[in-house]
Amino acid sequence: MGTERNRAAVVVSYTHDAGSHRIDAAALARILGDEADVFEIANGVETRKLEDGLPPKLQIYGTGARVYPAGPGFAAITPGAHLVRGACNLARLAEQLLGDIRTAAHSRTPPPPSASKGAAVMVTGIVRGFASEDNSRALVNLVSTEQTVTIRAETLLPGVPLDWLLTPGQQVTGLLNLQDSTLDIHGSLLTPGSPVTVYSDGDVALARVRTATSNHARVTLWPGAEFRIGVERISSNELDCAEDLLTEGEVVRVRVLYENGTVVLSMLDVDDDEPWVPAPALTAGGPPWLDPARPYTSIFAPPGTVAGPGTTTAGEAHARAPGCETAGTGVVPRGHGPAPSPAERRSALKSTQMELEKARHTITELLEAATRRGATDKIARALQDQVEQAHGEVRELARQHHQAQHQVDILKAELARTKTKLVGTKQQLRSVASRSETGFTGLFSTPEQQFAFELNAQWAKRVPATDKAAEPLGTYVIGPEFLASMALLTAAQRTKALRAVVDLVAARQGPLHNRKPHFLRENDGAHAPARTRGEDICMRLAVEQGTSGALRLHYWKLKAGGLELHEVVTHDEVKP
Repeated sequence: MGTERNRAAVVVSYTHDAGSHRIDAAALARILGDEADVFEIANGVETRKLEDGLPPKLQIYGTGARVYPAGPGFAAITPGAHLVRGACNLARLAEQLLGDIRTAAHSRTPPPPSASKGAAVMVTGIVRGFASEDNSRALVNLVSTEQTVTIRAETLLPGVPLDWLLTPGQQVTGLLNLQDSTLDIHGSLLTPGSPVTVYSDGDVALARVRTATSNHARVTLWPGAEFRIGVERISSNELDCAEDLLTEGEVVRVRVLYENGTVVLSMLDVDDDEPWVPAPALTAGGPPWLDPARPYTSIFAPPGTVAGPGTTTAGEAHARAPGCETAGTGVVPRGHGPAPSPAERRSALKSTQMELEKARHTITELLEAATRRGATDKIARALQDQVEQAHGEVRELARQHHQAQHQVDILKAELARTKTKLVGTKQQLRSVASRSETGFTGLFSTPEQQFAFELNAQWAKRVPATDKAAEPLGTYVIGPEFLASMALLTAAQRTKALRAVVDLVAARQGPLHNRKPHFLRENDGAHAPARTRGEDICMRLAVEQGTSGALRLHYWKLKAGGLELHEVVTHDEVKP
C-alpha cells in the first residue's frame, strides 16, 4: 500500500502441507528479474494479515501467486490470483505473471486532472446514449439536477468503446468535474478476480484477440486477464500459423480448461453452435463486454455499423454514384487516373487549405485598397474583376477539397470492407483447422464394430481424465435404423452425433442438460402423452443447436434398464 513502491510486487503463498507442490519463490524471482519484487508468505495468519491490510477482494491464499501493480490506484487494475493445484509448472506460471504485470502497466490510466484540484463531487446519473462516431463519449443525465454531462472513454479502458461498457438507461455513479462537466466512473469498473469465478472447466467463453504471431496468440477474457494460446491449441494442422487464423481485435470462442491448477485456453473442437457463457460486464448493470454479434469492428467502418459479408457500406454507396468506377481494390472517379497515396492526399489537402487562406487574404486586401483609395469606376471595375476571379479560384479549390475528401472516405470504406473480408476468411479457415478429428472410417468390417470404436474414441477425448471413472459409457443397444441414419451424415455431423451419444450414454449431467433431453410426444400439444413402445419411452435431445435443420437424436429409455439408440434425424422429424 506504500506510495513509494515503483515496481510490481508478486506475493507467493504456500500451505505447510504443500510439499513438492510448493512454488519455488527464489527461482520465480530469478525468472522475473527486474520486472517485480517477489515475497513469500505462509497460508493462515500471514495471509489473513495481508488481506486485512488490502482493499477488498485482493487477497491471496492457498498455494498460489498474485501480481500487485505499482503506483497509486493499483487496486483497480490488480489481476486475479493464480492458484496451483498439483505440481507447479514454474515456467508457465512465470509467463502468466509477466503477462499480468505488462497488461496492468498497459491498462493503467492517470486520474482525471480535476481530481487533483478538488473540483469534483460524487453524483449519480442515467446513461442517455453516445455522442461520438467512435462511441468514445457517453451522455449522462444527472438524477439530482437533470444536467447532461459526459463520460470519456480514455478515463476508463483505452481501446474499449463505451458501448461495450455501458448501455442506455443504465445507472452510473462517479466523480463529476465541475469545471468541464465530465463524469469519471473509473472507480466503478468491475474486474473479475479470476476465470475460475466466472467459468467452469470446459466452458466456452468469448475472448478478444490482442496479438497474433506465427506460433501463438494472446487473447483477453477481460482487460487485465490476458492468456497465451499456442498454435497447437488453435489448429490441428502443424503447418498453420496463428497470424493466418486470427486478427487483432477479433472476438473468438475459446474453451476454458483447468490443468494442474493453471488456466489453459483452447480453440480446438469448439463448435460454432456450441453454447457459450456470456462475457462478464465491466460496470454494474452494464452489458457483457464482448458480444459475438459484433465480432470485429473496423476503425474505418461507418459509425453504428459492423461491416460483414453482404453488408452495403457507405463506401459501396459512393462507389455506385455516377461518374465512379471500381479499379482493382480501390474506387476512383473516371478520368482521374489511379488513386493518390495517403501522403499525396495529405499534401493536397494541406495545399488546398493554404490556397484558400491566401485567396481570402487577397480578397481582404483588395477590398481595403478600394475603400482606402477611393478608386475611380475603372479601378473599381478592375478590382471587382479580381475579386470575382479570386472567388472563382476559391470555389474551384473548395470543389477540389470536397472531391479529395470524398475520395478519402471511399478508400476508408474500401479498406474496412477488405479487412472484414479478411476476418471472415480467417474465421472459415480457423473453423476447419481447429477440428482435431482424424479419419477413423473403414477400420472395421461391420458398421457395428466401427461405431463402437468411434464412440469409445470420442468418449476418451471428450471426458476429462479426472471424470472418466465417474462417467463411464453405460449400457446401450443399437436400434435397427440407427446406423443407417448415421451413414447419411457428413463427417462433421457424424462427429457431433458421436459427442451427443457420449454425453447420453455416459450420463454426463452438465453437457446432457445443455442438450435439453425431453419426451417425444404423440402430437404437437403441450400436454400430449409421450410416445411409448410397450413400457419403453421415446426421448429426443439436441445434436446441433442454432443451425438450419439442426439434428436431433431419438432414443428409447428401456423398461429393463439402459438405452436403445434409435435414429439421428432433423429437427422437424418427430416420428420414431
